[in-house]
This record gives sequence, C-alpha cells and structure tokens, in this order.
Amino acid sequence: MKALIFSVSAGGGHGRAAEAVKDYIDIYSPGSCVKIIDTLKYINPIIDKVIIGSYLKTIKITPSLFGKLYDYSETDYGLATISSKFNEIMTYRLLPLINEFDPDILIATHPFPTEMLSILKIKHKIEIPTVSILTDYAPHSFWLHPCIDAYVVSNADMIPEMVSKGIPKNTIYDIGIPVCPEFLKQYDRNKTLTEINFSTTKPTVLIMGGSLGMGKIETIYEELLFSDDDFQILVITGNNKKLYYELMKYQNSYYTCKKTYIIGFTDNVNKYMQASDLLLTKPGGLTITEALICKIPIGIFSPIPGQEEKNAEFLLKHNLAINLSKKETANAQVVDLLFNTDRMREIKLSCDKFSKPYVGRDLFNLITRLINKNNYTPDYKDDDYKKKDSNNKGFFKSIQKQFLKTAEKLFSM
Repeated sequence: MKALIFSVSAGGGHGRAAEAVKDYIDIYSPGSCVKIIDTLKYINPIIDKVIIGSYLKTIKITPSLFGKLYDYSETDYGLATISSKFNEIMTYRLLPLINEFDPDILIATHPFPTEMLSILKIKHKIEIPTVSILTDYAPHSFWLHPCIDAYVVSNADMIPEMVSKGIPKNTIYDIGIPVCPEFLKQYDRNKTLTEINFSTTKPTVLIMGGSLGMGKIETIYEELLFSDDDFQILVITGNNKKLYYELMKYQNSYYTCKKTYIIGFTDNVNKYMQASDLLLTKPGGLTITEALICKIPIGIFSPIPGQEEKNAEFLLKHNLAINLSKKETANAQVVDLLFNTDRMREIKLSCDKFSKPYVGRDLFNLITRLINKNNYTPDYKDDDYKKKDSNNKGFFKSIQKQFLKTAEKLFSM
C-alpha cells in the first residue's frame, strides 16, 4: 500500500493522529510506503510560520478572538470564500508531490489539507480515494467539503449535523480518532507509582494541558497542593518549560503537604494515565480519546473557545467529565468526585462505552475497501498546475484586502 498523509503542525493532536495512521498501516500491511506531509510547511515554510505562529499566539494570548473566528466562520460565507480561494491557490503545489508519489490513498488529519484534496477532486485533477479524520468531538464547517470519500469521526453525535450540512451519511464512519498503537500497551499501576515514589494506596490526580502545557495548570496545581485531603498529584507540563520550572518551585517547597511529581515532555502519557484515578486537562480531541481508552474520569479546565468548548459539551453531556470552570473551587469538585466510589465507577462505565480501542484495525479495513473500489490511474499534467499556480500569484493581493476587512470586523466585535 502507498499512502500520503497530510497534516498541519497546529498543536500536537493533528500530527499525533497522522503518526498513528502511519503506524497502523505499517502494522496491518508490512512493507507499505507511507509518507506524512506537514502540508503548509511543504507548500511554503514562510506561510506555515505566519499561519501556525498566529494560531498559537492567538490561543495563548487572546483565545476569545479565536472563539469569535470559530463561530463567525460557521455562518459568514465571505470568510469561507476567502479561505477556500486561498487554499485553492496553495492546493496546486501539492500536485507534483502526489504525481511523483503515486499513492493508493490520500488521508488528511486537518481541515486545511482536507479542503485542498477536495478542490483537487472537484477539479478532476485526482480520483484517488480520500479520507478525512476529524480530530475533535464536534464537526465544524471548515472540515466539511465535497468529494471526500470517507469522513472518520469520533462519535455518532456528529453524524446528524454533518448530514444537515450536506455530507452524505454513507461517507461518515464512526470509527474514532486514531491513537498511537503504543498507547494501547498495558502498564502495571503499582509499578508505575512505585517508580516515582508514590503510594499505591492513595488516589492519584494527573494534571496536564496537552503537548503545549496550556491552561490554568499552575492555578489548579497550587490549589490542590495545599488541600487537606489525602491524595497525590502528578503533573505533565509537555513542551512548556517555563511551567515546568515554576511548578518545580512548589514541589521543592517545605510548606507543601502533598506528594507530587512533575514531568516535562513524555512519550509515556498512557503509562501515567493508567496509574491515575482522575485526569484534569483542557479538552483537546486526542487527549480525550486517550483518556477514554484508559477509562479515566476527566475534569475539564481552560477549553479553547470554539472546538474545545464543543468537546467539553460532548463530555459533560455523556457523563464523561466534570467541569472545573464552574464557580466552585477546583479542590472541592475534585474531592467530591475522587472519593465518591459510585460516581467514579459510573463515569468509568461511560468511558468504556465511548472508548474505541480498535480504531486502528477498523480504519485500516476502511482504507483497504476504498482502495479496492478504486480503479482510476492518476494522470497529471505538469503544465496544468504550473499555469494555474502562475495565474494565481496576482490574486494574493485582492485576497489580502478581503481578509483584512474581515479581520477588522472580527476585532471590532
């Protein structure tokens, strides 16, 4: 099998999903040729730096603006048109890669490449089977485009909304978000706790904020740290080195009354999830999926406005989490759940209901079926994309003007 997987390095989830897909193809079809493309970086490193840099800065400094953009883009067709035209301009730079690689299947784990592949199919430049893997727990219009052969979603709640927006129901597959096969490895809880000098009998709370270590981790950690209740705290700060060193100051203080352990970036998140009784986190799509597989109850904090707020709504609706954004203190809510055996058991049963540990196998079977149904041999003409690319260069300025007008409108909201 030959597969091209298109992702974008906005946060860690899209890339982790892409890596997981590659791993499963390699497991079920040894000898396959699979390549992951960081789409924007491949097209133009400068564009990638501007777009991804702006995205990360926005969600860190002014997340409310990102939320406005998220909601606005659902209903404002002018903004959608600008985005589509910009993507169309960049799309044709993918054709030489697709032509040279000659894949059997195309897979996208981010809305940008999903739209680009849709454009190529609409323009009849390719007829290769195309799969889009939605990495959140609610759909957004940016993900939904014509001519995508299969949409892989995390839960059945997403299907009616996607159908209402024009996606054929028979192209939507409730398979789940792929996680790294290594994540399914089972670890001994007592051994893990002993390795970090934790008690094997006390409840353990794990706090994390995704690969970027975002959210009010320090605030929650400090509150729990000085609680009188008897539990221990494990924190994963991800790539946030500043947060790591700030928390280490607390850990080394003589005034704390809790056993704690601080970890920076780690590839063993599953190991620590399996050793913990409660996960406190911002509700990123991949983190949620991993928690459901580990059957660990979740406490939600600092959701990014837009996609993560929708994820939080899903979790609360299905009794998979508690909301730490309420007025009550985090400690009170954590203790109420942590020492309530019946409530914890109830949430774990709900996690088991929505967990999809066989996503890798099911996704590979779907990909295989799509490839077997496809009889088209790609025949690209280099002159076509070169001409199109050349003609579109002069269009950037007009697109910029429209984009700036939309941005001014957003900032004034």
